[in-house]
Amino acid sequence: MTKKTVYLEDLADAFEMATDEWDQYLDMETGEIVSLPDPDNAWVDWEEEDEELAEEIELSDHYVRLPDQRELHEYQIMEDFAYGVQYEGVRQKLLYALHGRKPYRHFKDQVNDLGIEDAYYAYRTEAYFEKARDWCEANGIPYKRKSREK
Repeated sequence: MTKKTVYLEDLADAFEMATDEWDQYLDMETGEIVSLPDPDNAWVDWEEEDEELAEEIELSDHYVRLPDQRELHEYQIMEDFAYGVQYEGVRQKLLYALHGRKPYRHFKDQVNDLGIEDAYYAYRTEAYFEKARDWCEANGIPYKRKSREK
């Protein structure tokens, strides 16, 4: 099978959209990313197209599952960003937001309140690029970045 070169931007976008309720797959022949609702998701009814896609994925060898939300370790990305902040007061506020209930929500609220959302989201995007690159290398999938094309 010839594996199509994928763009890290497309994978990073898919990583940002990852949830526990949906599974994402890369079609290595076309480079297309497809999504299926988790079969245990009681909130989504499978349609005929979902059934057909699930069967195609199961019977073929050219689909590979993308990492899910847990495997992407977004909490670690947030924590790494917080520890990298130069100003002690800002760093402490971010780290405090990560403890307790709803750490994702509190961290993102704190990032917005502190006016550093551009810096955080740029950091997170680069982290997803790195994860996409590592994932491609682990799965033997050729890749490149759109922004470096000319």
